[in-house]
Amino acid sequence: MTTINDNVILVRGLDVTARITNSVMELSDHAEGGVLLETVIGRYVLDRDARTVWLLIDGRRSMGQLLDSVAEASGQALEQVRQPVYDLCERLLEFGLVEIATPADIAALSTR
Repeated sequence: MTTINDNVILVRGLDVTARITNSVMELSDHAEGGVLLETVIGRYVLDRDARTVWLLIDGRRSMGQLLDSVAEASGQALEQVRQPVYDLCERLLEFGLVEIATPADIAALSTR
């Protein structure tokens, strides 16, 4: 498993499509307000809290910045959200839904 730290920048996988779960609610009892992620090899439903993290993964924000944004959006202390967000991002990496951004990824995204 990859070690995530506050300096890592994540980027969404290019082969991942995302849909708001209002149209796919039957896939999960906890999908309301979440997002369905699809790849060639699988489907993954993220709940509302995980959706917040997913939307913040843009190849520009470091994990530290992402954590600050999640804490602010949730009204929770940074230390309360750190481990759950790290765990979620580790799982997203494990399933190939996100990747650690390379310097080339970061350069390309910063010009947009």
